[in-house]
Amino acid sequence: MNFATVPTTATPTKNTLVWGMRPAHLALLAVVLVTFFRLWYVRYVDLVPDEAYFWVWSKHFALSYRDKGPLVAWTIAVGTHLFGDTVFGVRFFAVLLSAGTAFQLFRLAERLYGDRTALWCVGVAGIIPMFGVGSILMTIDPLSVFFWAWGANLSWSAFETGKMRYWVLLGLPIGVGFLAKFINAVQLVGVALFLCWSKPHRHFLFSRQSLATLCAFGVSSFPVFWWNVETGWLHVEALHERSGIQHSFGIHPWQFLQYLGGIFAVVSPPIVAGMLVAAIGLWRLEGDQARVKHLLSQFLPVQVMYLILGLNSKGEPNWIAPSLITGIVMLVVFWRQLMARNPTWRWVVWSAMGLSLVGTVALHAIIFLRLPLKYDPLRRAEGWVDFAQHVQKARQQTNPDLLIGNDRVPASMMQFYLPDHPFAFVQPEPYGASQFTLWPGYTVGHGTRALFVIVGKAQLPQELKNEFKHSQLVDDFWSEQNGRPTTHFHIYFLWNS
Repeated sequence: MNFATVPTTATPTKNTLVWGMRPAHLALLAVVLVTFFRLWYVRYVDLVPDEAYFWVWSKHFALSYRDKGPLVAWTIAVGTHLFGDTVFGVRFFAVLLSAGTAFQLFRLAERLYGDRTALWCVGVAGIIPMFGVGSILMTIDPLSVFFWAWGANLSWSAFETGKMRYWVLLGLPIGVGFLAKFINAVQLVGVALFLCWSKPHRHFLFSRQSLATLCAFGVSSFPVFWWNVETGWLHVEALHERSGIQHSFGIHPWQFLQYLGGIFAVVSPPIVAGMLVAAIGLWRLEGDQARVKHLLSQFLPVQVMYLILGLNSKGEPNWIAPSLITGIVMLVVFWRQLMARNPTWRWVVWSAMGLSLVGTVALHAIIFLRLPLKYDPLRRAEGWVDFAQHVQKARQQTNPDLLIGNDRVPASMMQFYLPDHPFAFVQPEPYGASQFTLWPGYTVGHGTRALFVIVGKAQLPQELKNEFKHSQLVDDFWSEQNGRPTTHFHIYFLWNS
C-alpha cells in the first residue's frame, strides 16, 4: 500500500453526528454509564495487597511514603472519610479518576483531530484490559494517568498560545502526578523533546515560560523532596531496587521477552501492535505536523526508557500506562486514515477492537467464574475475607497483644479486613525495607502475646524465636474464594511467660 496517498486531516472536524448525537454527548453518555457500572462493580472484588497497603498509609498522614509518593494515600483518606473504611471508600476515586481521564483524552483528541476521532479514542481506551481493571483499583496508576492526560492537554495549550498562565498551569499536573508516580516527571522530558523538535516552538526551550513550568513543578512536588531530605533519600533506594539494576546493567533476552509479553497481555496484542505501527507511520508521513510531534513526544520517552530497563530485568507492564494516552490518539488517527483509504481495513480494525473488548469483559466476569488458580489474573484480590475470618478466630482463641505479619501483605490485609481494624506490625526488618519500618515498632516484655501470620512457608524466623520464648502453630489453611483455595497461610501463637 502506498501510504503517501493516505488523506490527512489539516484541521479538526467538529459538530458531526453519530447515531443522531454529537460525539461529545455520546462520549459523555458512555462514560456516565460505565462509571455507574464501575461504582457498582468495585464492591464485589476484594482489595489487592497494594490497595490495603496504601490504605494503611492513609491512616498515617505524611509528606510521602517509602515506596511511592503521598497522593494515593491522601486520595484514599478522602474516600474513606466520605464512605468509611470499606472497599467502596478505598476505590471511589479510582472510578472518578478514570472518568476524568476519559474527559481529558476526549478533549485532547478533539482539539487535535476532531470530535469523531475523540469519540473513537474514548471507545478504544474503554476496551483496553489494563485500563478496564486499573479503573476499579485504587493504586497509583489512575492518578498518574489522569494527571498525565491533563498535562498533555495543558502543554498543547501552552504551545499553541504561548500564554504564561498555561505554562504555569502545566507544571502543576506534572508535579501533582509526580506525587502519585515518579514516572510523571518524565512528562517534562516530553515537553522538552517537543520544543527541541518543533522549530516554531524552539524559542520556548530556554525562556521564562519554561522556567515558570519548572517552578510550578517544583512547588507541587515539594512534599516528596522534603520527605526525602528528612528520611535519607529512601526513594532513591526504592527506585534503584525497582529498576532491576542492582550491581550493573546487562542484557537478558528472556527478561525482555517476559516484559514485552506482559505488555501485550494487559494492553491487548492488536492494540500494542497497532500503536507501534501508528507511531512509525505518523512519524514518517506527518512528522512535520506539530500535533504529531506533540503526540510522539508524550509517547516515546516513557516507552524508550522502560524498553531499555526491560533489557536488564523484567519490568511491570503497567509502568507504561501514562504514555498510552497519546498512543491511543495515534492509533485511532492511523486506523481512521487506513479505513478512509481502503474500507477493507474496517474488518481488521473492528476485529482488533473486538478481541480487546472480549479480553476486558472476560476480566470483569472472572469474579463470577471458578477458574483454576494459575489461570486467574485476579487471584491477588481473592480470599481475603476468608483469611480475616481465620485470623479473627485465632485472636478469639489466644487473645494476643500484637498482630505481626511476615511482610506488608498479611499485615495490611489484617488491618483492613479485621472488624476492629487493629494495627499490625511486620517482622523485624532493616530500616527502609518497607513503610512499616518508618513507624514505631512493637515492644516485647514479660507476658506479651502475639499472633504471627505467614504467607506460604511455615518456618518461624529466628528473630521472633529470640523475642518470644514459646511458639505454637494454631492454624494452617488455604484462604478460599467461592469454595476455591487461593493462598496458603500459617498462624503462630507466640508468648512470653
